[in-house]
Amino acid sequence: MSSKPSKPLGKLLSESQVEVVPEPPKERPASLAEFDLLVSSQIDEQQLAQAQQLCEKLPAPHPVQAKLAGGLDTPKELIETLAADPGLTADVLRTVNSAAFALTSPISSAQHAVNYLGVSFVKSLISQAANTHQTKDCSAAQKTALQRVWLSTAVASAFATLLGQHLGHSRPSVLATKALFFNLGDLAFILGNEDAHSWYAEDMTLLDRVKAQQQNCRLNSSIVGSTLARNWGLPEEIERAIANSTLPLANAPTQLDLKEDELKDTILLYLAARIGDRVAYRGLRDLANFNIDAEGEPSTFFIKSHLEASGQQMVINLLADTGFRKKFNHLLSTLAA
Repeated sequence: MSSKPSKPLGKLLSESQVEVVPEPPKERPASLAEFDLLVSSQIDEQQLAQAQQLCEKLPAPHPVQAKLAGGLDTPKELIETLAADPGLTADVLRTVNSAAFALTSPISSAQHAVNYLGVSFVKSLISQAANTHQTKDCSAAQKTALQRVWLSTAVASAFATLLGQHLGHSRPSVLATKALFFNLGDLAFILGNEDAHSWYAEDMTLLDRVKAQQQNCRLNSSIVGSTLARNWGLPEEIERAIANSTLPLANAPTQLDLKEDELKDTILLYLAARIGDRVAYRGLRDLANFNIDAEGEPSTFFIKSHLEASGQQMVINLLADTGFRKKFNHLLSTLAA
């Protein structure tokens, strides 16, 4: 299988190709002004080979990963999938009944789990259980890093589901599935680079991690993750979502060359992932404390302008809506107990 990512992924526009639109009124933080984001169209054959080598260090994916990527969007599908794999079911039930979740009564079956926790959450649990089979020989430091990555992913997927439902998204379950695989590149870094776990410590932001990845490996999670998704045979739509996952970090709206629907999903997924990170790395427990206009937060600097430019102003309103916050906080109380 070729190691070269599908094209175009993360291609940047030159100024002459687009209508000039004023930049956001705020001055770009120095940490972003001095940062150059690598995209797949800019890397050389040596970097592509290095990405492939990182991916090859991972064991073969659990068969359920392909099923998760392809759907499992109904309770019936989830229950049937778990019923066909008693070991996976046991892992899911063991996780959800652990002290970390502090449930008032135990979850006794796959159907009980799906009915009580919902499809999106159970898919996150299945993904975590599947990854556990690949990471059983990890060091304690690697396991801690992986746990943060999983928590961020689970929160992002839950948020994407809720957001998609409130926005009337045509495929909210697909949006949530993309979020479920958004951090695939981080999995490859943690398992394939013995020093990478330090990039996933408390308080680390996306910008911190991507800088560390590029400085140490001349790669980043979007490039490695899209390579891994292709190697695993995941749908091209998921491969592209991962490849585009860091674009809103360093690029203003005028700099992205994505079709309308793909652009909108990229922005929504980026927002969901940043909320997931705030939960996993900074202990966010109330959506009211997530401020997309916060000073000193370079990883969210462009979010508001991206939402406005892509015609998704309603998302900004939802973040301030008491009812929406309450629904998300209820999900969060289970995910991040």
